[in-house]
Amino acid sequence: MIQTKNIDIIQENRHVDITFKNIIYSVTLKDGSKKDLLKGVSGICKSGEVTAILGSSGAGKTTLLNILSKRIQSNKNQTLQGEVLANNNPYDINEFAQFATYVMQDDILLESMTVKECFEFAVNLKSKGTQEEKNVKINQMLKKLRLERCQNTFVGGLFIKGISGGERKRTSIGYELISNPSCIFLDEPTSGLDSFTAYSIISLLKSYAIENNNTVVFTIHQPSGDIWNMFDNVMMLVNGQFIYQGKGGMNVVNHFSSFGFSCPIHSNPADYLMSIMHGESEVNTNNYPKYFEQYDLQLKQKVSSEIENSQKGDYPHRIIHTSLIYQISQIALRQIRILKRNPILLRARLGQSIIIALFIGLIYLDIPKPTEHYTIRDINDKNGVLFFFTISMFMMTLNPCMLTFPSQKQVFLREENSKLYSVFPYFVGRLVVDMIPVIIFPFISSCIAYWMIGLNNDNPGKFFFFAFVVIIQSMVGLGIGYLGGSAFSDAKLAIAVTPLMIMPFMLFAGFYKNAKDYASWIGWIQYLSPFKYAFNALVHNEYTYDGPTYNPDPIRQLDLDLSKWEAVACLAGIFGIAIILSFMFLSLLKKKVQ
Repeated sequence: MIQTKNIDIIQENRHVDITFKNIIYSVTLKDGSKKDLLKGVSGICKSGEVTAILGSSGAGKTTLLNILSKRIQSNKNQTLQGEVLANNNPYDINEFAQFATYVMQDDILLESMTVKECFEFAVNLKSKGTQEEKNVKINQMLKKLRLERCQNTFVGGLFIKGISGGERKRTSIGYELISNPSCIFLDEPTSGLDSFTAYSIISLLKSYAIENNNTVVFTIHQPSGDIWNMFDNVMMLVNGQFIYQGKGGMNVVNHFSSFGFSCPIHSNPADYLMSIMHGESEVNTNNYPKYFEQYDLQLKQKVSSEIENSQKGDYPHRIIHTSLIYQISQIALRQIRILKRNPILLRARLGQSIIIALFIGLIYLDIPKPTEHYTIRDINDKNGVLFFFTISMFMMTLNPCMLTFPSQKQVFLREENSKLYSVFPYFVGRLVVDMIPVIIFPFISSCIAYWMIGLNNDNPGKFFFFAFVVIIQSMVGLGIGYLGGSAFSDAKLAIAVTPLMIMPFMLFAGFYKNAKDYASWIGWIQYLSPFKYAFNALVHNEYTYDGPTYNPDPIRQLDLDLSKWEAVACLAGIFGIAIILSFMFLSLLKKKVQ
């Protein structure tokens, strides 16, 4: 059992008041004009209380939540002004992760992990203690979230049947709560859930705030009456400005009643208030100035006073340092589980390796050797099968990688944002596990096809070199797959574009056209082609016989001027460059999940 080492946690005062002052957020539109999404809002989210941010679509509630979570920063396309403070201290995205967490609207979880395994992964990387102490935390969270019955069920997704939507939402929340943060921010935690499940989740968050004196802040669109009564504080936004901020329940109703907007007696206050807030009604938009005016007259000064009287002092600094080796091992173990539990993909790749090898073997069965009666056509056939092997092994690795790497990218972005680990251990942990099938399946294909075709069997080294080159070519396919998956933010775009970018390099492998016959202005592309080096190495390996060889010599005829080991070195270099570039793209282009 691997134990967590090098973990230090410094935990002071757990109570955190989040305050924000004069937040102005503007974005630049395509026509060059600027649009203000938040217009000088100030407020407070108190510890030990549930704060709900309400507003119609486009009012700015999710934008405000993302600003408080430090997921929005100023850049050339957007401008952010104002202060966001925790216990009257400024904080950045890294400091935010020390005392708070963020739960996105979309439940981004790995479909082939069970509920309990999700919690185990999070607690191993975000908590200290022995494995027994961690197991106690996991069991407590399962019980608190009422997930005990489905703890060993897969989360599920496109390929695997799993837990229900409500259980998935509770799992997503528990994934963040298991490290017991002082603050939790949630974007639409009840979205897509039935009324009972929605009530259960808000009730859980209410208990979490009261029991631990934690700060709970979330956006919500259309709460039921029962959920409405659980809000300690309510923030209501219209066109990027507050029209109410303060105590929930009847306090909100009384505020609007004071200037002529009375909620019907038997109506849900939330439904009524949303009906007077949405911007599709001209009557509502005409009333907006009245809402703003009454907010300034009745509430603005009170809010300013609460901001001034908020808690002062340090916020909790939960400094958790797990070693790189431990992070890599945890990610690798999880990746092995995913690999084992995706039998469709594994069986498909195994079947593909065997079937393609059999087809190749049958089509090119027993090509004559130099000591047998042969023709130029036989030499061309052998060149064709060697070239086809370089393509098929490359694509058989590239395509699965293009499917799996982008699909897990959102999980990586979420977990990296939560500071479970950094980019390097994630990248290495995945790479180590992904290389296992990259080594096994091409070797299986080589074992089947090599002897059926009747390739060079002067000594066993010829076969093992052939298999070695094929495996390295497959690793290059993995590297290019990683590069495409990390360079493109959209998985569909990566899957569509990467193979198209690779195909032209096949023309420069030296098979379709002699390497010496390319025009000088375009011939340089051949040196970027992995197919050139793999084909070069296989040709040298095949046509270097201990005894008689083919006439004319295919190596000279193809003008392949690199030795087989030089070609292998170039192939390994392309793999190394692709891996380094994909790591750089993943590091530089990773964005905060909003």
